[in-house]
Amino acid sequence: MSSNRKKPFQRTLPIDSSVITERMRQATRGQACFIVIGGLDVGRIIPLDEATVTMGRDPECDVVLRDDGVSRFHAEVCREETNCVAIRDLGSTNGTFVGGVQIQDARLADGNKVLIGRRTILKFGFQDELEQQYQQLIYESSTKDGLTGTYNRRYFDQKLVADRSFAKRQQIPCTLAIFDIDFFKRVNDTYGHRTGDQVLVTVTQAVRGIIRTEDVLARYGGEEFAVIAQGTDFEGGRSLGERIRACIEKQTVEALDGSGKIFGVTVSVGVATVSPEAQADSAEIISAADANLYEAKRSGRNRVVASEIR
Repeated sequence: MSSNRKKPFQRTLPIDSSVITERMRQATRGQACFIVIGGLDVGRIIPLDEATVTMGRDPECDVVLRDDGVSRFHAEVCREETNCVAIRDLGSTNGTFVGGVQIQDARLADGNKVLIGRRTILKFGFQDELEQQYQQLIYESSTKDGLTGTYNRRYFDQKLVADRSFAKRQQIPCTLAIFDIDFFKRVNDTYGHRTGDQVLVTVTQAVRGIIRTEDVLARYGGEEFAVIAQGTDFEGGRSLGERIRACIEKQTVEALDGSGKIFGVTVSVGVATVSPEAQADSAEIISAADANLYEAKRSGRNRVVASEIR
């Protein structure tokens, strides 16, 4: 039986002209950028909004590319004039290629594909602010954990394989620290899952503050997280594990169940370091770090167990 009742009247809200002007500005102003279309960080957008942008593997570069075929200071992008952008190779080991041709200096045209290192391919173009925001959302949704903002497990797995492969070739150590929040189930059962989520956010924010820019923090499991520390030896790895443990021990969280209860948080940490001469792969370093984490839990929690694979 049909109803004769009228739908409630809904008024269209007027929009201030300044809002319309700003949104149109965002949708029309093109900005030079790269989009990573090949390699580890597919989907990442790299704005080229400075006069000069250096790219390479070194943490001091304006754009750090996680590719073991990229030199420490690989290439430089310069804005010569409005809508005119050039790229220059900085004497890299493996060269810089534009459209399949190795270059020393070249002006970039919209749609050019640039190969840097073994597998990093960048597509050059001009995008307005809204397009860049959309692209950034797509990238983050595919690589980041929605709650904590750390890298997700898929990205972690790819990155560890790449870093371990690079460490073997360069004969440098590689460290993995896996840490697990102690008694996390008890937190959820006592204060609810909203409080549990707040614990996860608090822990990851604290760890971000004590690791290097080039280290990778990822959500490894439900309440487990991992840090990949390329180039860190055994003593450095053990120190990293202790810094993680100590910084979290200082944190407090207020329960979100209305009780106002404030409580502390601790973690157990398992650290595994692969020495420069070792041939262990990523699966073996994960297995070693997991075993050390289990031992840290078994021996009392809120502690660090570290080992070296030789």
